[in-house]
Amino acid sequence: MRLIRAIAVLPLFAWASAADAGFSKAPSASRAGGTVVVEFAVAARTDVEVAVVDGKGAVVRHLAAGVLGGSSPPPAPLAAGLAQRLEWDGTDDYGQQVAGASVRVRTGMGAKLENIVGGDPYAFWSKQSAAVLDHAQWKVTGLELKSDGKVYLIGAETSFGLPALRCYDLRGNFLKTVFPPAASKPLDEVKGFGALARADGTWVLPPNYGWNTRLSNWGLMSGGLDYGSIWCARFLATPDAGTLRLGQPIGEGGQCVTIGSDGTLREFKPEAMFAGEPFPKSGCFDGLRSVVSPDGKSLYLSGLGTEADGFWRDGQVWKVDLATRIPAPFFALSADERKDRSAIGNGTGAPYTAFHGLAVDAAGNVFVCDRQSKRLAVVGKDGKLIRSIPVENPDAVAVSPTGKALYVTTRWTKWGAAGGLQLLKFNDWSKDTAPAATIPLHANLGLHKALSHLVVGVDKGEVLVWVAYTMLPARIYKDVPAGLELIKDFYESGPKQRALDLQHMEIDRVTGDAYIADSQGVLFRVRDWKAGAFEPCLVDATTRIGASSLAIDSRSRHLYTKFHYKPMIRRWNLDGAFLTPAPDPAAGAAQPSAGNEFMTAGEDMANVKLSLTNGVGPPVTCSWVFTGLWERGMAAGPGGLATIGVVLQNGARIDDYSGPLTYFRRDAAQVPWPGQMIASFSAGAEKGGPNASGVRFDPRGNLYAGQADGKVNAIPAGFEGCKDYRAMGRIYKYAPTGSLASGNLFPTDPAAPAKVYDVHYGPIANPPRFGVDEYGRIYYPDAIQKLVGVIDNEGNALLSFGTYGNRDSLGGLPGDTVPTKGVPLGWPSSVDATDDFIYVSDRLNVRLLRLRKTFTATVSAVIP
Repeated sequence: MRLIRAIAVLPLFAWASAADAGFSKAPSASRAGGTVVVEFAVAARTDVEVAVVDGKGAVVRHLAAGVLGGSSPPPAPLAAGLAQRLEWDGTDDYGQQVAGASVRVRTGMGAKLENIVGGDPYAFWSKQSAAVLDHAQWKVTGLELKSDGKVYLIGAETSFGLPALRCYDLRGNFLKTVFPPAASKPLDEVKGFGALARADGTWVLPPNYGWNTRLSNWGLMSGGLDYGSIWCARFLATPDAGTLRLGQPIGEGGQCVTIGSDGTLREFKPEAMFAGEPFPKSGCFDGLRSVVSPDGKSLYLSGLGTEADGFWRDGQVWKVDLATRIPAPFFALSADERKDRSAIGNGTGAPYTAFHGLAVDAAGNVFVCDRQSKRLAVVGKDGKLIRSIPVENPDAVAVSPTGKALYVTTRWTKWGAAGGLQLLKFNDWSKDTAPAATIPLHANLGLHKALSHLVVGVDKGEVLVWVAYTMLPARIYKDVPAGLELIKDFYESGPKQRALDLQHMEIDRVTGDAYIADSQGVLFRVRDWKAGAFEPCLVDATTRIGASSLAIDSRSRHLYTKFHYKPMIRRWNLDGAFLTPAPDPAAGAAQPSAGNEFMTAGEDMANVKLSLTNGVGPPVTCSWVFTGLWERGMAAGPGGLATIGVVLQNGARIDDYSGPLTYFRRDAAQVPWPGQMIASFSAGAEKGGPNASGVRFDPRGNLYAGQADGKVNAIPAGFEGCKDYRAMGRIYKYAPTGSLASGNLFPTDPAAPAKVYDVHYGPIANPPRFGVDEYGRIYYPDAIQKLVGVIDNEGNALLSFGTYGNRDSLGGLPGDTVPTKGVPLGWPSSVDATDDFIYVSDRLNVRLLRLRKTFTATVSAVIP
């Protein structure tokens, strides 16, 4: 085994001398018998690639690539030094005879951002990404209108709970991203989020890589399961436009932190949500609602409480003195009124308290969603009941700033039941007993138990009503005499981005199309990089493919998929209007069959049936991959397939996250294809946690896989205390023990890896993906430093690019509102490359980036 150290020579910039690199001897091609001889010399240290090109300009042989003039030798067939003499035997990358017209030599690879697909500022949730699965963490947890007319919406924009706090004007026009904070802010203004300085003077926001993915050094923005404890932060209303208070009324008795509405947090100072009577540490219902009094001195609070009697018992509204943060009971149900809790409509895990939403008008009247009593209670500023308006299942309430119109959402659901969500309008709260308008919002709430949210404001004399919910996620209505007129729907706004959780990406090397398996098992692709559309992968006009992992064999024109935690490996034809099944002959016509990994085009993935038969490969799992979190990777290439995961023998679930690596050779006589485990890959791995992710072949049959082996070296200065470096991986290379010609690359288990590339790859815990091109160059993400690194096959660093940026940073493309000095990346997860482009998936900003490769010199020589 050879240990190749790359990260020590991988700076935040390319070598300055590479920009001036030229040829001291121009490339030439000559014939010596049946061999083409290529000769050239470069004047200074640089990277080179040498390709044979046919008469149509297509590369038919990737002859060599690597760094010349460095302290380490380049990959064979390149030789040490600046002068090179190479031979071409007339074959392509796979040993087949081809005709070449010229030899092309390119030096000094760079990368220039050309396209960004995704990053929709209105995307918080997607029906096409299986949002109703019980472990999906999409949610909208807060909506607040400030005195300056700006509206702030907070929620988890991916199923892993990655947070987004965004600002809009009253008509829903996107203004800015508040969190993750803008890259333009000075480090001292974002240190409270846990930002760390890089060596080049920029800063990054390291993520925390666990099941409940979060950013920052506190659970402020964390994701969580939708089982009552909705861990994405909530707004605790504040009277001034310059601050936002984010709270969590669970855990250690409730905590909150105040940030600037511009995304500033200079110092992390979590404090108890309230002073005075200690807040319960457990046993408290959590449906936190708050609203500021008209004079800005008090906060009304509801949606909390315990079944037990006491200061924080359920069925109360508290009034909090904002100067002292001390709450006092303001309005409460009597003991008799609280007896029949079934009236609340309590479903398993649902955050149903007796009281839900609150609103207050200019006169100080408080409006309370009283679920227990099936009413909207109107309470005077003295705390006495004025009147009751009959409403079943009231959830959120808002009052018109210009009159007595009242707006109420009603929400009901039980575990596994359909449920419903409606918006009601009352013309005059002082006398109406029934709504003047009822608007159905959602008829299938599924397993989501998130709260709905309402705010009302006035713009240009028009009353605008915002309603937000996880599965909408926001709509804006204009109050008109006939009722409410919809003027904006966030789910239908912008580019209508339906693909979220862009973590498992691979590129078709022939077409440049990107294929993405999202965390919920839905397969998308991007074919038009200018239009920027995520298309669901279809078997026919109405049937989509489910996939939690994928691999592409561009040469044979096949796509391989496996789906959820009991997946057989399926094969599809890439070319054509649809992805048609391409079963191995031994699998028969039954592979695959309707009712297995299929769904109707408009459906979610909640009830898709699974099959353990008729696949080209066996079922491979790490368990829990139905959320995609533990999906470790699959590769297709010359001679077969490779996977990371446990091969199931009888369909039983196995929880093993250690990441076994297995090679499957193609065998037309039997399915599943026979496998050979690469035992040395996991031999020294730490057990009990995820430690492997990413697997690829090169055209010569070398197999590459990523592993967190506990040997992280060269941690950058200032990041020594960043605990997430413990999850960083390195990349292992295994040379075949067989051959391409035999059809079996690994008839025997390699005793050890041929090389270990000592790079900062990952972190592995939330599985990244690296790419290997036809030259054997490796492209990999470093999500902590927000970098993409490129090394040659000996581990010499060619290129590094990337800097922190949220979705408002577009790298100089049109609409860039927060310029950065480099390619903006929030969380680079998957990296792949073709001859002319590098592709990166950014999980945090939910977008794909395509960068065109640039070269300091390109020279061709005609083959005589």
